[in-house]
Amino acid sequence: MAKFLYPTFGAVNPIYQKVVNSFPSGMQMAFAYGSGVFHNRGKTNATQNVLDFMIVVDDPISWHRQNIKQNANHYSFLKMFGPNIISGLQESSAGLYFSPIVQFEDRFIKYSVINTVRLAEDLVQWRHLYASGRLHKPVVMVKPPDDEGIQKALEINLRSAVHTSLMLLPETFSEVDLFMQVASLSYTNEIRISFSDDENKVKNIVNSGIDNFRVLYKPILSSTEFLHWNEKKKSFEQECDSKARRHHLNFIPENLLWGITVNDVNNIEDLKDNLANDSECGIVVYDGVEQIVSQYSISQSMKGLLTEGWSGAINKLHSTRNK
Repeated sequence: MAKFLYPTFGAVNPIYQKVVNSFPSGMQMAFAYGSGVFHNRGKTNATQNVLDFMIVVDDPISWHRQNIKQNANHYSFLKMFGPNIISGLQESSAGLYFSPIVQFEDRFIKYSVINTVRLAEDLVQWRHLYASGRLHKPVVMVKPPDDEGIQKALEINLRSAVHTSLMLLPETFSEVDLFMQVASLSYTNEIRISFSDDENKVKNIVNSGIDNFRVLYKPILSSTEFLHWNEKKKSFEQECDSKARRHHLNFIPENLLWGITVNDVNNIEDLKDNLANDSECGIVVYDGVEQIVSQYSISQSMKGLLTEGWSGAINKLHSTRNK
């Protein structure tokens, strides 16, 4: 099997590279995402949107220590307590530290920081569906990962998103239906949607970036069993019997499966067999996704009150409505 390489979606905007270069060394990976990067339809000027970044670091304490020296204005009052406290707060809940919105040249940026180990765990097991959910949508890799384990975890995350989405879709569906289902997984019952006044959030994400979704998921869709593309009808067709469900369950994170079962089983393979024979398996899977998202959405948002301050947290809730 060919080595997975996250697509580039064209040349990296120089401003993204300048932002990443303004941070301390020790980054495993860094990417830009959201409406400031991928211009959503309905937004007349993408440069007015905040640029969002996620920074992945191997040693959060050392990285925050240096970043406080280089970019002290990126921190709330918490910088007075030092990098150990900041790193400890980062590791709580979904494992991310959110910066306030700060000015960078003629744009505004905000970013989150996550430990490499916590990212890998979320990508493979969907512990929180926070960082992994961001990576279900196209992002711009400003600094691709050095670690082959992270590269593999990125692929696993995308494949999990496809197989989970297929279990939530009917026998026949459009390409847009598929990508909207994929993009909506991490928003299932998420608190930010409650604060959002944009009812077309997911539709905007997909419609404005449909070509990028195609590039991102083409290698996986072309090798997915029980799924067929009907060229004449321009739609996907899938098998929805127990055999197909069992196959999809092999690619769904075990953390999700164990979280949704009420069956008295101790073996993961028996659990998959039981779920595959349940005609309402898709509903059960949906409930499991909802449970993960809702569990960490509230705590992560409340953490923003400390890392960004009250006004910063409210601004983030509004500014993320089109991410």
